[in-house]
Amino acid sequence: MKADNIKSIIQDMDKLPYRAILFDGTWGIGKSYAINEALTENPDVCKISMFGLKDTKQIYHEAFFQLALKNNIGGKVGEIAGNVLEAVSKVWGKAGQAKEVLQSIASERELFLLLSKEFNTLHIIVIDDLERMSDDINLEDIFGVVEELKQCNCVKVILVANTEEMQEDKKEIFDKYNEKVIERIYHITERAEQVEWNKMNISEAFIENFLINHKVKNLRTLEKAQRFFEDVKLFCKGDKSEQFIEELRLICFAVVVESIENLYYKEINPDSTDHTEEMANTIENILQHRIERYLYGIKCSRNLVEMILKYYEEGILNEEQLEAEYSLFLKAGDKANYYKSDAEIRIVLPTLREEMLGAKNLAELNQFADSYIVWSDILGEDNDGILSEYRELLNKMLKEMALNGQEENLMYTYDLFHMSSGKLKEIYQEENEAVMKFIIETYVECLKNTTHGKKAYDYSYKLRKYFDSSYYHELIMSETETLYNRISFPVDEVDEDRYHTCYNIMYILYRSNADKFQNYCDKIKKECDNMSRHRIEVLVNEIIKK
Repeated sequence: MKADNIKSIIQDMDKLPYRAILFDGTWGIGKSYAINEALTENPDVCKISMFGLKDTKQIYHEAFFQLALKNNIGGKVGEIAGNVLEAVSKVWGKAGQAKEVLQSIASERELFLLLSKEFNTLHIIVIDDLERMSDDINLEDIFGVVEELKQCNCVKVILVANTEEMQEDKKEIFDKYNEKVIERIYHITERAEQVEWNKMNISEAFIENFLINHKVKNLRTLEKAQRFFEDVKLFCKGDKSEQFIEELRLICFAVVVESIENLYYKEINPDSTDHTEEMANTIENILQHRIERYLYGIKCSRNLVEMILKYYEEGILNEEQLEAEYSLFLKAGDKANYYKSDAEIRIVLPTLREEMLGAKNLAELNQFADSYIVWSDILGEDNDGILSEYRELLNKMLKEMALNGQEENLMYTYDLFHMSSGKLKEIYQEENEAVMKFIIETYVECLKNTTHGKKAYDYSYKLRKYFDSSYYHELIMSETETLYNRISFPVDEVDEDRYHTCYNIMYILYRSNADKFQNYCDKIKKECDNMSRHRIEVLVNEIIKK
């Protein structure tokens, strides 16, 4: 049954002979959505989720406040005694008699059962998330509550569940007792066709076309995809073309839907002896390959797809890189590069080279260079000259970043991750490592000559911080020998900055080779005055404790 049928069933509830029904279906198929749509205009509804409830008494609590008192906020009986008295007076006729009755009533259950006698129109109680009930709640107790509610005047109960996800012990109880309490079970197996997408903030034109090609059943997945698109869109600064935004939306939906639903994942037969087919299926099952099934014909590059996927998985998105991708999108013209002829691609290549040479940042440089190399390789064009230009520009940019205090960026390889060309990846890796080595050599060269001043302190601090990083550790280890000199220790002319600089250097030397460090300290202490000796001992003890 399709989830659309839920609405017509609920609209006929007052005519149907059933007092308790169950809508059973997989998560996200639209059960709760359809129920909410059907009951939007109905004032006589109590909606309860079993998720988070600790006691079946809370069902009566919600029914009492939401139906009997029309108070959706809830509260304690003592706080609304006037409302209760008024309601009970309707049953007994006189306030004096009502007060006597109230004094003898101890629970919200009894109050609800009493006040429901006055109901003269249909009241519906929806108990959702039955499979998510607390371990502390017994399903038999819930069935007992439902059975009691069925006896109330003008009250019907709608249960909502995904029975396939019930815990084994609760499923056994459900199978044993459900037919005694639940009078009709509707099995919801298909997502609703009639969905008010605008209420979910999803473009109706987009999603209807999307669902024609990709059979998504779970409405929650589509809601998550929409929210992810709205998240990514925040990174789009300034006006962007409508086509780019639409392709970005498609990429976001592809990433979220395939990551959750695995629509295009193929189960591999463990008994298959066809190794070629097995290998082909294994490759096709890679998430990136499956995502491409959604994206045939788009102008946006595969680099952008990889970038959006990484943001979904790891929360890393580079705004500059996104802008570079948009520039590439605009340069691609009306037709995606993938569909262009050799002659058309040759016209694009000079523009890509100009964009690469004029790149304002690392993201642009990598994106334009990568695009050039990928397409020129397909055409069989000689691109050695472009690779040399790229290497030179890359080295310059990386050094500028490092010398301007952005050297930490060298430890993150998101730029490398988004490249398609193996040639560029290799160059990027080589130049990145070369610049990292250049930075460490620069720091050590400075500290080898002086440990005075703020610059020396900053360099020593960075060396100590990077020493425990896998990216820099071996590089720093290879340079420590030159730091074994008198100015690396707090002797002679010492001020506060130099004292902390020496601490940072001593930390590295000790972590590199503890025995050699201790021997050198012993040697220095024999040659310096008492205060210097004391400072060395204090710092050594502090370093060893760490």
